Amino acid sequence: MKPNQLTAFVAVAEQTSIRGAARVLGISQPAVTKIVRELERELGAPLVERSVKGVQLTTCGEAFAPRARLLLADIRRARDEIVQLRDGATGKIAVAVSPSAALTVLAPAFKEFHTRLPAVDVHFSEAVLPWMLSRMRNGDLDFAVAHVMPQWLDAEFESIELFQVQLTVGMRAAHPMRKCRSLRELHTAEWMLPGESEVGLESVAPLFSLMGLAPPARVIFGASVTVALGLVGEMDLVGLFVEPLVDLSFKRHGIRRIDVTEHLPALSMCVIKRRNQRLVPAAHQFMECIQRAAAQRQA
Repeated sequence: MKPNQLTAFVAVAEQTSIRGAARVLGISQPAVTKIVRELERELGAPLVERSVKGVQLTTCGEAFAPRARLLLADIRRARDEIVQLRDGATGKIAVAVSPSAALTVLAPAFKEFHTRLPAVDVHFSEAVLPWMLSRMRNGDLDFAVAHVMPQWLDAEFESIELFQVQLTVGMRAAHPMRKCRSLRELHTAEWMLPGESEVGLESVAPLFSLMGLAPPARVIFGASVTVALGLVGEMDLVGLFVEPLVDLSFKRHGIRRIDVTEHLPALSMCVIKRRNQRLVPAAHQFMECIQRAAAQRQA
């Protein structure tokens, strides 16, 4: 497989059109078709098929698309690594962080890193865990920093623990259930929880099972902590947040912390990356800066 074959196939998959792929790649439509056909012959399976709706991926194409993206990303990283080893402190890295990581270790870590390697371009994304894992599977991210539970990660990922973050319950000061001090009492309330609606209650079930409870029946899921803070501050919702947000964000959004009688589990703030992935030198140095910032925070 050649890089130009992978590039053409990924362009067709993303544009769902030979014409769109040709426009993006800056080559003719017949050239795109020829390159994709060469890849199909090499793999011994059809990857795309034409229909009245345009170009669609076959079953083999759907299976191969994420691998093609990952192969291209690994090729880019291999080139970046050679450039960084050859030319020194240059290059590009992409890192995703959770809001709690952004509010704790990111600033001191990046300050140190930027002082050491000012010529390295760093692209930051603030996101939730499912998005991070998806982008790491595609090779779009070098690594991520987020709070996790071990069972949230598939075997294809590995984590390096930085420190523990405690969970806390929050609601607006005028919430009708503001005097409740037990999760069992609050269980009937409407909750605002982090996660993806497609995954549903399965994504938060481990949290509540640790406390001997089933997930609440009435849940609004949100992939944005900013949205969660805004809604919990204005509506009769109960939110589950991590400790760093209490001092930094609760008061500003009119949210009060509820000290429940149950012991809330702690999550691990971790660096997460693909298992056995070799980070490019700049990404490895940034990871070390994050680890030092976390250690200083704990000191």
